[in-house]
Amino acid sequence: MLAASTKSCGKAACGDAAFALLFLLLLAAAGIVRAGNTPVVFQSTETPPYWSEYLPENGFAGAMLKLLSADAGVEYSLEFVPVKRFRNSIATYMVGDPELLINQKHRAILPIGLFRSAFFYYKPHHETIEFRNLRGLQGYTLGVLRGTLEDKDYFDKNGIKVEESDSVESLLKKLKRGRIDFCILVNGTGTYWIKQIFPEEQDNFVKVVIPGSYRPIAIMIDVDVPEGKDIAARYRFVLDKTLRSRKYHDILENFYGKNNIPGERFDELKRFQQYYASTWDN
Repeated sequence: MLAASTKSCGKAACGDAAFALLFLLLLAAAGIVRAGNTPVVFQSTETPPYWSEYLPENGFAGAMLKLLSADAGVEYSLEFVPVKRFRNSIATYMVGDPELLINQKHRAILPIGLFRSAFFYYKPHHETIEFRNLRGLQGYTLGVLRGTLEDKDYFDKNGIKVEESDSVESLLKKLKRGRIDFCILVNGTGTYWIKQIFPEEQDNFVKVVIPGSYRPIAIMIDVDVPEGKDIAARYRFVLDKTLRSRKYHDILENFYGKNNIPGERFDELKRFQQYYASTWDN
């Protein structure tokens, strides 16, 4: 039956079948295939449109995780926690930006996507704000999510007040009320919430994407835990193939728009993969 089936399939299909069979055999040889395949729980933060409990496939990054997990044969669920708890978490399985984590456990970090940060301000209060240097921002109040800025004293010493909020929605409302002058948010998340909260005022909110602010969306797994090390190996085994697949490209086009994927995106992602490659095999 196997020989007849192989003869009747197309070249690409046979290649995929052979890859899958080889993958399963290697996992079995390494003792990675677990009886029962108990789902793992990834911690993340509510950061739409990238991660969200309330969006289809848990958002843009959630769709990436779903595709990679299917290819790796990993069953999972997502737990959404506040940013401050996420930063201090000691969970074995996490997804998001590695730079946010205060607890620097021995984690395999596998970049699967990218995001950028941006300044936002409310035009009726400020015709323009120049984000060239700190001196030009003296006297302004900066809004940030609680727990994301460690050195507030640095801004205070440069004449910039800092006000923390517990949600992006709160920061945007403070912009409109004039309680803060500008805030720093994940680019797509700020745009998403402006559209949700102030659909008739989208043009009043100005966004200035910060040059060179690409950060990775990553799978982060504690490899000091034996099970975590095994799961990380499963993801690592399929990572390159999945990120080059048509399905992954379709996820990108669905988010950015057809023929609108940023040209530098692939080089930036590769750069982060090379940077974190040392965490994969140790």
